[in-house]
Amino acid sequence: MVVSPGQSHLASDTKVVFTKSDRDYSIFYDVQIFYYLWYGTPQMDGKYIHWDHVLVPHWDPKIAPSHAKGRHTPPEDIASSFFPELGPYSSRDPSVLESHMSQIEAAAAGVLVLSWYPPGIADNHGEPCEDLVPAVMDAAHRHSIKVTGERTGMFLQFMVLY
Repeated sequence: MVVSPGQSHLASDTKVVFTKSDRDYSIFYDVQIFYYLWYGTPQMDGKYIHWDHVLVPHWDPKIAPSHAKGRHTPPEDIASSFFPELGPYSSRDPSVLESHMSQIEAAAAGVLVLSWYPPGIADNHGEPCEDLVPAVMDAAHRHSIKVTGERTGMFLQFMVLY
């Protein structure tokens, strides 16, 4: 294990250097990336999910009436500030999941902060996706990426009350 420069404690596990058959690479376990499971496409899910999110109203009440209303209209107009290189994708597509984990690994981010809705809690724009969590856990493991844990309801309540 190699410790990141500037780390004062040698027992740190924030940077790990791995060797694969073709190269050495680093992954930083103090770099975390959010990952959402709620995207869908007609080809995989029968419809666009979350890509066609409602247009967010303008925050200024004076401008809001003239602001666009309706929904995004994929595949060209999606509910995202950035257009994914893969285009609008389905979180259920195993090749997309593998591509995402490879990209996260290449970026040296060591922890995936997984966001999904538990059964019965999805917002008006999403669908239940808890059945995808095991596939994400397996894919992350194949790429030496950790997935956040220990975020229970009690922990959240404690943090909110704090």
